[in-house]
Amino acid sequence: MGGARQTGKLQFDLDEQRRWSLSYHGDGLPVPLIRNATLGVWVGDTLVPLADLEDISVANRQPPGGESLAIRGRTPAPAGGVWIEAEFAAWEAGPGAQGSISVSVYPDRVLATIRGVRFFAAPESDVLPASGTLLALVNGYQSGSPCRIEPVGAADSVSHAALGLTREGRGLAVAFDAGEPGEAKVKLSAGGAEASLEAVSNWLPARPVRPEGDSSTMRLAYLPEGDGLAALGALATPASAVDRERFAGLAAPTGWCSWYELYGNVTEADVLANLDFCTAHFDSRFFRYIQLDDGYQRAAGDWDTNAKFPNGHRWLTDRIHARGLLAGLWIAPFAVAERSGLPAAHPDWLQKGPPPPAADGAPLLVDTREDWGGRVYALDGAHPEVQQWLYDVARRAVRDWGYDYLKVDFLHWATAGAAHYGGLTHAEAYRRGLSALRDGLGTEAYLLGSGAPLQHAAGVVDGMRIGPDVGASWGGVQGPARAAALRSFYQRAAWLNDPDCLVVRSPLTLDEARVWASVVAASGGATFFSDNLPKLPTDRIPLLQKTQPAAAAVGRPVGTQIDEHEVAPALVGGADVVRLRGPWRFRTGDDPRYAARDYDDETWETTPVPEAWEQAGHPDYDGLAWYRTRFTLPPAPPPAQGDGRTEGRKVMLELGKVDDGDETFVNGVKVGETSGWRAYRRYPVPASVLNWGGQNVLAIRVADSGGPGGFWSVRRDRPAPIWVVEGAPRWWTVVLVNWDDEPQTLSQSLAALGLSGARFTAYDVWAERPLAEVAQALKATLAPHTTLAVGLRPAASRPQVIGTTRHVIQGAIDIADEQWDTATRTLSAKAVRLDGRPYAVTVAVPRGLRAGVCKADVPCTVRRLPTGQAVMEWPQGNVKDIAWSLSFRAVTRR
Repeated sequence: MGGARQTGKLQFDLDEQRRWSLSYHGDGLPVPLIRNATLGVWVGDTLVPLADLEDISVANRQPPGGESLAIRGRTPAPAGGVWIEAEFAAWEAGPGAQGSISVSVYPDRVLATIRGVRFFAAPESDVLPASGTLLALVNGYQSGSPCRIEPVGAADSVSHAALGLTREGRGLAVAFDAGEPGEAKVKLSAGGAEASLEAVSNWLPARPVRPEGDSSTMRLAYLPEGDGLAALGALATPASAVDRERFAGLAAPTGWCSWYELYGNVTEADVLANLDFCTAHFDSRFFRYIQLDDGYQRAAGDWDTNAKFPNGHRWLTDRIHARGLLAGLWIAPFAVAERSGLPAAHPDWLQKGPPPPAADGAPLLVDTREDWGGRVYALDGAHPEVQQWLYDVARRAVRDWGYDYLKVDFLHWATAGAAHYGGLTHAEAYRRGLSALRDGLGTEAYLLGSGAPLQHAAGVVDGMRIGPDVGASWGGVQGPARAAALRSFYQRAAWLNDPDCLVVRSPLTLDEARVWASVVAASGGATFFSDNLPKLPTDRIPLLQKTQPAAAAVGRPVGTQIDEHEVAPALVGGADVVRLRGPWRFRTGDDPRYAARDYDDETWETTPVPEAWEQAGHPDYDGLAWYRTRFTLPPAPPPAQGDGRTEGRKVMLELGKVDDGDETFVNGVKVGETSGWRAYRRYPVPASVLNWGGQNVLAIRVADSGGPGGFWSVRRDRPAPIWVVEGAPRWWTVVLVNWDDEPQTLSQSLAALGLSGARFTAYDVWAERPLAEVAQALKATLAPHTTLAVGLRPAASRPQVIGTTRHVIQGAIDIADEQWDTATRTLSAKAVRLDGRPYAVTVAVPRGLRAGVCKADVPCTVRRLPTGQAVMEWPQGNVKDIAWSLSFRAVTRR
């Protein structure tokens, strides 16, 4: 993906204090991007900046396609012992204007200990300098960590592996290479005018420099017209044409996964029942995998089957292969539980503490799960014997058990300890362990990472889960949908993205299920179903079928780089906002009296909000608890429309997210309840319930069934409202989503979406019908929790296909060799990759022509719509390619 190619280039400059600056040189005056940044290396506990180096030498170099400036010097006493070289390079290859900073460290007389590299530290005002707000796309540490858009300086935060910055319509991206010793990040510090950014690579734990030297690289890309996400896409695009073609040709995996309804209760019979269903309802040419997830194993570390799978792995994979499908398996390779026997047999394989609760040097406990085998410890991927064990596990899964696909989960546990074998850093231990799995699996099997630190997985895994777990609820699909957009820059650049499974069952409504199906299809990533399919209502099956196979086109999210101005917790009425600032009172247990306005809560403890109660002094508590806070409202507003009533004024309680369920009361009156920890709570409050001009009480009854509990987040974190996918040249699918609880009227400029043309034909993908032509803007009113997926092609003076019923992404799957013969007035094409369902093709017919006879390999009918378009139909369905033609005759229209 990435932005359009730019005509300008980047230029680095160093001042007399050896601070570096970056500017963009295009058609006009130079544009400053980063000013007066300091670079240095931590030698021991001392940060040595370039300004302090001795015996300096400077060289100009000519790397392929660009130019660079290298500065080299030796660290002075007392932080002596190393040479530092910083190379600042810029080139014109690839989309955007790009550059890099590589910092290399070499030993001098001793092998000094290195704690990391600082690439730059700069005030917020010196990064993309301008008067507008600097927005940051903050990338979470591991694949399940949340991503978000936030103003730089609003709060302290950290973006791992990559950062996208946007200011006044310009985008700057920062990313770090895989394979270096450190874990790289950009720290964003709050402080208003004192806000700052610091890009570092932390070598944790610190270690001596290698005799041959070590290096770290930070890469940058700038788009003068674009945002931080587009700049990240430009930066992620492989520089090699061979690599770009390889990623473009990869088929994203599709199939079924056992986890998201059956969970750990899955049995052998469940897998076989879903296997039968899949072979009966999905075409095995496009639907490829049956993946067994958590719940089959004897214990973490002992990945053989338990009593629920009495016939074992090979028996199961043989049956999957006999049905023409491939077999996938989930494991957590760095996790070993007591019941596996590995912790007792090989205590030297385990990572050591601290952090707590492990004592210094004791095995690090990462979890306790009875269904996994009790106490769970983390393997040290730096240990040679652990690497061999990981290699053997992957090799056994492929050769002995017959799996074609391995999903490796909880990979962040590889970096959990305090130290690693041989003094390696977290990054080195993690990558070596992951590489051992890759080597054991071989080149043919597919390797999917999950729960994975992202930077050092690049180049090792084939695919990556890029968001949190999905849930079969409206709140449960929003986190993965947001991650699919904000991490779309990785797609077909570092790996194939996995947005997580497509679930469509209740309590999702049919409209909500269409939303998630549209987002998954538009992302172009892996498409795995995870409902217990034999129990799925029949009206949900076509939603799944319409996403197979995954479209090779890379979807582009639009509208993510905005500051949402989070207000929760607050009462909102029109433009008026009353923030609920606390203090918040908290008490475990349950009593209906706690909801009352006049209940005395002075003896309750004070607790922070937002924060899970486990982190606020109740680490082992599951069950019921209450939150209460008091707030004062201003006097009642004037009556609406002069009708003398305040009841008509709409007031919303913007609450936040509660784990797991809540019942919420204002002045003793229940205003709403929600089940599900991912859902953002937003409740209407009758104006008559409120004490205008006086004190009010908000009370929240929270039920937690396990894991973290309580009032844990106040962020809305709305997913991308628009996706644009070019399924074929100049044939787009635009997905509009209303994530809100109220109707939305949208008017989206086509030019802003990157669609050039005067007029476009339009096709409603889910309704399977043509729409009126579109010019300049796409306009629609969307009901709450719904989507409108529209296929768009530039209008033509001849007939052309404008939509088909085969797939969500128009033009990407089933239409080939479309041609118009002017002499015979005949439109012809080939329908390919059909899946046995009834099939229809809608054709736009310009004025002066009328559809006539349809000829095809398989008989078809033609239906003329009142608007003039023609629909060719094959009601019985077909799996073979169909060559078809549709003739037209001239008519005179009144």
